[in-house]
Amino acid sequence: MVYSTGFGMGVFGLFWLVSAVLSVVLIVVLIMLAVRYLNRTSPPAQGQWPGQATPPSATPVRPEPLEILRERFARGEITLDQFETAKRALGYPSSPEPPPPPGPGTSPTG
Repeated sequence: MVYSTGFGMGVFGLFWLVSAVLSVVLIVVLIMLAVRYLNRTSPPAQGQWPGQATPPSATPVRPEPLEILRERFARGEITLDQFETAKRALGYPSSPEPPPPPGPGTSPTG
């Protein structure tokens, strides 16, 4: 006695249909795993894909303390004396004294 599913294929036809669907699902899963693996192992490219967020940097870049002092002095937030005092406190060498202005009878070229 032969059983039929109504499609004229019998039990083996149903087995063929299920195995075809499972094969397609298996191929899709393998492709997804390969893409995920390649994305994790490849280094990031120079540019980002459109719409992709920029990853946050691991360590924020901080300016040098002397650079911060120079910026504050340039903005007029601190005086030259305060700049020199803070610079020495941070362990940087003191600036050399500027040469005296040329007096009468001396040439500026030395």
